[in-house]
Amino acid sequence: MCYICKKQKGKDMTAIIQRHITKLIIEDLKDIEAVFINGPRQVGKSTFVEAFAGHYKKVTYITFDDVTVRAAEISSPGATFDSIKEGLVILDEIQLVPDSFLALKRKIDEIRRKREKVKFLLTGSADIMLFPKLAEALVGRMYVRTMYPFSAAEVLTARVKLLPGNNLTGKFIVKMFKSRPDISVLYPRFQFSSVVSRATFPKLSLEVKNKAQWCQSYISTLLERDVKNLSDIDKIEIMPQLLSILAGRTGCLLNEAALAGMVKTSQPTLKRYRTLLDGVFITFLLPPWFSNLEKRFVKSPKIYFYDTVLLCHLLGCSPGEIKARRPDIYGFVLENFVATELKKQLALMDDGILYHFRTSDLKEIDFIIEKRDGSLVAIEVKAAHTVTSDDFRHIRFLQNSIPEKFVRGLVLYSGDKVVEFGKNLFAVPLAALWQM
Repeated sequence: MCYICKKQKGKDMTAIIQRHITKLIIEDLKDIEAVFINGPRQVGKSTFVEAFAGHYKKVTYITFDDVTVRAAEISSPGATFDSIKEGLVILDEIQLVPDSFLALKRKIDEIRRKREKVKFLLTGSADIMLFPKLAEALVGRMYVRTMYPFSAAEVLTARVKLLPGNNLTGKFIVKMFKSRPDISVLYPRFQFSSVVSRATFPKLSLEVKNKAQWCQSYISTLLERDVKNLSDIDKIEIMPQLLSILAGRTGCLLNEAALAGMVKTSQPTLKRYRTLLDGVFITFLLPPWFSNLEKRFVKSPKIYFYDTVLLCHLLGCSPGEIKARRPDIYGFVLENFVATELKKQLALMDDGILYHFRTSDLKEIDFIIEKRDGSLVAIEVKAAHTVTSDDFRHIRFLQNSIPEKFVRGLVLYSGDKVVEFGKNLFAVPLAALWQM
């Protein structure tokens, strides 16, 4: 669970938002000695693990955000947890002491030999893939899970305390692979501002009033602290400019050569800096989907932001202003929101990868979700209250090209009805993303 206190109308109220990752972590720790939860800063990892500790009788909590504790661990890796013989050990912000991964490997091997009842729950605000040697050291000893900002399903449908195992909403992807959407269901019309403003960082969603100031402080902290901790970079001043440029190219194909020219740096330097933004969970790349079809495929990734409120801030607008002030890019910002919601759901699944689709003759589909068996669902996003048959033209091309793998084609739109446009082709309200 994630317990977040807030005040409303002079009364103390407690909002209990169940993070959908809870059940996965419980099952993971039955299966293996260590689970690493990575994700952006301020996403609720520390709050989550503190609440999660209630599942255990004996808990040791160690945070490396504490300067003294971090100094002791750096001086002697493993010193803070070597002597623990039972219970749950929480190591918070472990990326700050990277040498501890090897010490943890030795400790887990010792636990296995002596059959000690010790489990480790680690958190970090940097992508473990930035430390490949460290991740490799714990292969077979650690599972990695990513915690994102609140999903719309978590925060918009959470009204009461839910226990792990209860039926939760936010299973849109699972259901779209299993069955056709129900055309009898009426959904609420999509309101961009009210939804996006809730499906974000916990503090932004439930507490902070001056959201612009919070976003600016958040970005500054990441650039001045976390990025510097991850890499010795000598041109930190170009990072805000790079972020601004990337924000204006949300949902576009990545062209690092062009970006390097815009920030006046070399392409290798640009790539390293942009990768650091991925590493601290500000941006992410969506890989292209391609197959052995006759058409030529574009093989460049697209760029997106992990949080849409943060993206709006970088674009100089609040979620409530973006549609009116920047109608030219509203569609791409909406697309970014859908991308993040799909990633949040896929993080709870053991099967499914998110892609984009584009051919050299400009046939394009916003999202493809493909399972290991090759089956796929195609999703197009439309920033309108109506859908026409022409909106399915590229999805139909894919359906006709690989009928044996094609499960369903969807156009997500701002309306309230599910409408069938052909065999396995449906217009589906955006609200289905979190209410299904």
